[in-house]
This record gives sequence, structure tokens and C-alpha cells, in this order.
Amino acid sequence: MNKKSGFTLAEVLVTLMIIGVIAAMTIPSLMQSTAQQEYRAAFKKAVSMINQAVTLNYALDGRDATDYSLTNFYHLMTQRLNVMSSDNANTAMYTADGMWFRAYGTAQGALNGPSSNCNANDQATTGNICSVVVVDVNGMKGPNRPTTATTRIFDIFTIAIYPQKALPANTTMGEVLYQK
Repeated sequence: MNKKSGFTLAEVLVTLMIIGVIAAMTIPSLMQSTAQQEYRAAFKKAVSMINQAVTLNYALDGRDATDYSLTNFYHLMTQRLNVMSSDNANTAMYTADGMWFRAYGTAQGALNGPSSNCNANDQATTGNICSVVVVDVNGMKGPNRPTTATTRIFDIFTIAIYPQKALPANTTMGEVLYQK
């Protein structure tokens, strides 16, 4: 006798249904995790870009962020970043890689505002913030929400500008930046 072994159509359909249910449950969380990693990487790039702008300005002109305190830091950014378009009235700009930056001279979120006596002798302390920069790492694309916790990362971040460096603006921003 010749007996052929194989799967029945019902067995194959049940197997495909189980695979579909598992995929439907796991793909959304995987996509969210991927987006959060992209935002984190872009935030690291934004902090690096601002640090390079401050360092380059100091190396070429001998001027650190104390010379550009408050919203005047916007002018340093337009000189040292690869700006595609800018809005002087709102101290905002888009860079070539699609990031949106805005310099502030006031407090933003949980961050204290820039100090009017920002000085080069006191490098990176809370009272020595020269400017505040808010960055939307993907420009006009959504979700356009500020990151307020490390459990759910969105695309808007805050960076504090000290005399010769840029750092995450608060503990949450620091954890987002340095978390693995």
C-alpha cells in the first residue's frame, strides 16, 4: 500500500491563523520600539551638532556661548549649522537633515531659564545656562510631542547650552540620551 503523509488544509489554515495572531500582537510594539530608538539616535545627533557648533565657534572666533547668551544663541546656530531655512522672528530653523531647532531665552518645561550672568568660569551648573534649545528631531513629521519620560520617547527634546558645551536639559533628557 502507498500511503502519503502530509498536512491537511485545515491544519495549514490553523497554523497560519496562529502565526497571524502572534504577528498582530508583536508588530505594533516592535514598531514603537523602533521609532523610539530612531528618536533617541536623532537626539544624540542634535546634541552633537550643537556641541560642534559651540566648539567650532570657540575655535574660530574665540567666543563661547557666554557671548551669545539668551536668544542671541540663535545667531550662533545659524552661522555654524547647515541651515536650510530660518525664521528670525521665532528664532527657529530647519537644518539640512530635517531637524527643527528653536533657541529660547526663557525657561522651557522643567528647565530653569538661561542665566543673565552666564559666565565661562562656571562651566555646567544649573545657574549657568546661557541658552535653551528645543529640537524636533524629525521636523514636521508627527508625533510632535515633547519627551517627558524615559518609558515613552517622542520627537521633541530640550537641550541646555552652557558656556562651552550643550547637555541634555534635565534628568529625563539625560536618561534618554545615555540609556542603552
